[in-house]
Amino acid sequence: MDVAVAISQGVGLAVACGLAGLLPLGVLAIAALIGWTSGALGIIEGTPLLAATWLVGALEATARAVLPRPVRIALSAAGGGAACEIAAGGALPWVGLVIGTVVGASTAWTSTRMIDRAISGGGTRWGVTALVGAAAIVVAALSIIPFVGFALVLVVLWATTRSRKNDHERYAGLRVLR
Repeated sequence: MDVAVAISQGVGLAVACGLAGLLPLGVLAIAALIGWTSGALGIIEGTPLLAATWLVGALEATARAVLPRPVRIALSAAGGGAACEIAAGGALPWVGLVIGTVVGASTAWTSTRMIDRAISGGGTRWGVTALVGAAAIVVAALSIIPFVGFALVLVVLWATTRSRKNDHERYAGLRVLR
């Protein structure tokens, strides 16, 4: 049961990293300090690391407003891999790194498309970035709850299929022009 909870927390944090690459590591550090992560690696439990993860996470989340899409996806993949491995690495060594990287990158691929559409639709770049950063913190906090991480992965899969469906419908008339 502890392994399933650790995997759930890991993939949920990887989903949060898809929104803001490194910011969810701060939530993971707090949860590990309190003792809410059963499968976490011991590396995350230090107070200096707690402060460092929040500082680096906040800087990265702020910089996302101006970073190109491939860099945002790469940072989210790295953050997702790190978060999943740290959260589930005590229960499943090295597997979390691969799973978290895939989940973080795929979530970032979907979220960056949605974020870019929100900005091109009239949203301010810094306002959208602030909302996405806050959403990443909320998603990371929710992922600490046992088995919620699996539901978060299903939400991302639904959003991805919905987003792709909208793209096909939006540009359906352009196929006639070929």
